[in-house]
Amino acid sequence: MFKKILVAVDGSTYSRNALPAAVEVAKKFGGEIYVLHVAEHDKGRAATYSLESPADATRLVADAVKTAEDAGVKAAGEVRDAAAQHSAQVIVQTASARGMDLIVMGSRGLSDVQCLFLGSVTHKVIQSGEIPVLVVRATAKETATAPVAVPAPAVKALAY
Repeated sequence: MFKKILVAVDGSTYSRNALPAAVEVAKKFGGEIYVLHVAEHDKGRAATYSLESPADATRLVADAVKTAEDAGVKAAGEVRDAAAQHSAQVIVQTASARGMDLIVMGSRGLSDVQCLFLGSVTHKVIQSGEIPVLVVRATAKETATAPVAVPAPAVKALAY
């Protein structure tokens, strides 16, 4: 059923549980994992700049692939650039192009209303893709200690 599993990783507290869940699903169905990290960019006033180094992004994917392989699951991965697209588009397009049966992602743990205001990547993947998506929530302890970044425009939009 789920032989080809794409797991999206970004290194956040909320996505850390996605890989172990993907490994469990792969073991159960005799599947393999494809780790994807979408490198995002921030647009400043004068230029667009990367939010992380290419080495950090590559290390994140390599560590996830090694973890899956150490657990006995065949794995590969890549870093994709989201320069002109939203991360969700890159995830959905990659999963479709590679014939994936399942996408596994972490959740930020926000309510549906907050997801709409903040434009959650997970929410957009669920809405735009035809491939099933397994959303793995952070544990209660991780959620309580994780910083939640609210972009300034979202705060201003809610102020009266």
